Amino acid sequence: MYSEVRQRTERLVASLNPSVLAARKIGLEKESLRVSAAGGISQTDHPQSLGAALTHPSITTDFSEALLEMVTPPCDSAAEALDYLTVIHQFIAARLPENEHIWNTSMPCILRGGESVRIGEYGTSHSGRMKHAYRRGLGLRYGRRMQAIAGVHFNFSMPENAWSLRRALLAGDPLGSSAENASTGDSVSSEQSIKERTDGYFQMMQNLMRIGWVVPYLFGASPAICSTFLAPGEGDEFDVWNQSTRYAPYGTSLRMGKIGYRYREDEPIDLSVRHTSIEAYIEDIIGHVSTVHPPYEKLGIKDEQGDYQQLSAARLQIENEYYSTVRPKQIPESGELPIYALKQRGIRYLELRSVDVNLFDPVGVNLEQIAMLEMLMMFAWLATPEPLSAEEMDINKDNVNCVAHRGREPGLQLQKLDGAVPLADWGHEILDAIEPIAAWLDSQQDKPLYVPALQSQRAKFEDAELTPSAKMIAGIKSCGSFFEHAQMHSLEHDNWLKENTHNAALHEKLANLVEESRRKQVELEASSTCVFDDFIANYLGQIHSNSTSQ
Repeated sequence: MYSEVRQRTERLVASLNPSVLAARKIGLEKESLRVSAAGGISQTDHPQSLGAALTHPSITTDFSEALLEMVTPPCDSAAEALDYLTVIHQFIAARLPENEHIWNTSMPCILRGGESVRIGEYGTSHSGRMKHAYRRGLGLRYGRRMQAIAGVHFNFSMPENAWSLRRALLAGDPLGSSAENASTGDSVSSEQSIKERTDGYFQMMQNLMRIGWVVPYLFGASPAICSTFLAPGEGDEFDVWNQSTRYAPYGTSLRMGKIGYRYREDEPIDLSVRHTSIEAYIEDIIGHVSTVHPPYEKLGIKDEQGDYQQLSAARLQIENEYYSTVRPKQIPESGELPIYALKQRGIRYLELRSVDVNLFDPVGVNLEQIAMLEMLMMFAWLATPEPLSAEEMDINKDNVNCVAHRGREPGLQLQKLDGAVPLADWGHEILDAIEPIAAWLDSQQDKPLYVPALQSQRAKFEDAELTPSAKMIAGIKSCGSFFEHAQMHSLEHDNWLKENTHNAALHEKLANLVEESRRKQVELEASSTCVFDDFIANYLGQIHSNSTSQ
């Protein structure tokens, strides 16, 4: 299996220097709750010391006012991305209120019902009000509890020359010096090269989704939850530890399972999206964003006070509401719908969204893990492209859910179109195909990174007790509860972040961005002069203009 990946890698190794792909980029986005000293979700405003959440490029909030989101720019290496994320954490830790710290795990701390999850506030500008209204819509449709779950998003892009190189690899054409000399810059591309890049990224996404279960197995770190996360009658399928903790004995990532990100089951809704081609994907997303869902229409777009409680009554308010383990991304321009940006300018990068926050790392992720995620992207780049059928989409989803709840179960088998396969065997086959990629990438490193990272993951398939999820359960049982285990490590990380600050230049840059973000928010609020209803109508109106132009 995957012999074609290995063969293509061997052709790369024989013909080209790894520097041909040196312009690939890695970005990280990491969410974490602010919590009180006692471990409850913070009820305070986003700290002024961190700048304006609406306009700061590196420190913002996700759904909740307490859910920090730390964002790196596209970086040249795994080490650079991790360093940038670490400095952001250090900057925040030093500026949080004295009685608060970062909760460094995916599943939330002590909750006092959904109402304890405050929806993010972004000021009085039209864009800020719209961002708040969208989050109100998420809370209205799905409840606020699941919006307190945190994760890590791994963003990855290939250099522009990668797509012509990939074309040659897939076709079996000779690889020559022309590939090495191809431009790796971000120069304006022709319509043909944009299509080749976009189709290539979409095919990468298809290949990633086929092996999507690998991420929660290797890096899942949420096999347990605090009982306060559950509503009455929920969680009976889980074991109980010390009354306050529920856990799946062989689970890896409950965040990615039945109690994590999900759509309401009491009001069935068809949100299927074809993954056969980028054109079909965009068409289906636009259909969901433009088709009214009667139960949402019944709730009303505005509340009794006349304020927006959702952006629209459509199946999806905007594309970002569509939950997926991998997203094709394009950076929207000011006031531009994400799906319209994707339609207009193609895919710019992929966002892998299935990574848990790892409690054992001070910033929730480590260098070996980032390197392994990068190699999975390279695997998807080299694998043979095939459209994803609806049947295979269901299989992929079932495999992720199975691994989320039972991934470490001895002898567990997963499904493929042609039958069942043992999880461990499938995992080793993927790693076998990646092996020459690791050696090739390490040939440019002063210190080996990719081969050791691969070896660490191989060990997890040989011994499931080495996975973060197994270590989480062992730690919980040793400490007494999920809360005590998570609180202990979060406080240890808080101390480490405050005592080990480095990269003074980046700290200064972040401080300058605090002031700059405040100025930008003031400017946005001053320029928001039209009627807010008209602003929303114009924003969502892009759907109809985009639909009619196809």
